Amino acid sequence: SIEEQGDSSTELTSGFFLADGLQSKIMQEFQSKLLQDEWEKHQKYVIAKGNKRRLEEFQTKEYIVQKLNEFRPQNDLQQSQLDQRIDELRAKFSDITTASKFDAARLHERMTSQKIFAGETPCLIDRTNVTLCLSENHGKESNKCNDFITALENCAQRTIVTKH
Repeated sequence: SIEEQGDSSTELTSGFFLADGLQSKIMQEFQSKLLQDEWEKHQKYVIAKGNKRRLEEFQTKEYIVQKLNEFRPQNDLQQSQLDQRIDELRAKFSDITTASKFDAARLHERMTSQKIFAGETPCLIDRTNVTLCLSENHGKESNKCNDFITALENCAQRTIVTKH
């Protein structure tokens, strides 16, 4: 609409004027459109960033799973070899322990039952006692056998002194 205003200064003004409600509505729609565009831009950024993070997590997980799958056969083989070696060593230890106990008990019985041996071999009973003690303790905790060892040392010293 073209309007002309006349007052004491008598200015002539012409142009298009929008109704206040229409102008306000256009401004709101314009601002709303700007906000909506910014919001959509922000949402796209957040979604893209989230997708990138999920992709990186997935790739990292896949890498870890791949490395784990590569490591498992080697680990299983080493574990199997270690288990086999432990079983072999346990069996060997058990065999040696059983044989030592048997030999020590047989020797002890033979030496103590025949008094002739006790006189012929110096310190035989003390040596047998040390052997039995060490075999019963599997060579461990030899301090349990200290009394037998001391008796053997004393016997050996007495034997050396009497023969010289």
